[in-house]
Amino acid sequence: MADRRGLVKTEDGGGQQQHVLVTHAVLTGLTPLIPVPLVDDLVKSYFRKRLVRSLAASAGRALSDEEANALASEPEGGCLSGCVGAVLVYPLKAVFRKIFYFLEWKHAVDLTSRTYHFGYLVGHALRRREGAPSLLDAHGARAVNEAIEAVCREAPIKPLESAVGGTFRKSKGVLSAAAALLSKSLRRQPPQPERVAEAIESIEPEEARKLQPVVTRLQSSIASIPESHFRSLRDQLEARLGQPTPEQTGRNRLP
Repeated sequence: MADRRGLVKTEDGGGQQQHVLVTHAVLTGLTPLIPVPLVDDLVKSYFRKRLVRSLAASAGRALSDEEANALASEPEGGCLSGCVGAVLVYPLKAVFRKIFYFLEWKHAVDLTSRTYHFGYLVGHALRRREGAPSLLDAHGARAVNEAIEAVCREAPIKPLESAVGGTFRKSKGVLSAAAALLSKSLRRQPPQPERVAEAIESIEPEEARKLQPVVTRLQSSIASIPESHFRSLRDQLEARLGQPTPEQTGRNRLP
């Protein structure tokens, strides 16, 4: 657990940065529960980019807009396919409300888990030194993003998914209230990134208060996940970027 937290550690303590990572994972996971077409994706993008900037700041690194956009980008289709899909699916949600309610909660758990993995690896890429530049400095934001996304696609999600799923099942009322608060603030906003940011910032203190018990519970659950799961994530990222793992570096130093 100490190694895991060290990757997002700051001088004011690794626990605070772990809190930031878990909080952003939960906030991102709430976006499937926002019943506003197009806005849910804008909110997800906002939280994802803010997570990247927060982790960079904790590593003493100021990202340019170009770096932040590249590091936070998602390997999804363009707006055309996403917009068309949202327009087609949204009316069906009203008809098949119960079915979509179940699917959206499942999506929320999966997205929270994936976002945590993503943020964890971003933190590692920013902080990894080993006597050399960070992975971001060595390879560039776009290459690091692509490697992280590949690891997130292939890595087993089950250990983290179980922790998130258990926490969400015990916290559905709180999470529903938090999602409703987001939805209420965003319904009045046109689907524009700057408007979404303004709406979120206006309700952030109340949102943080509502989610605090969930974040605390999830942090505790994540702490019980074996370190081997996270070590495997780090090693996979290093391998994709052509970097020796710590174990390989140690072997290379042997006479």
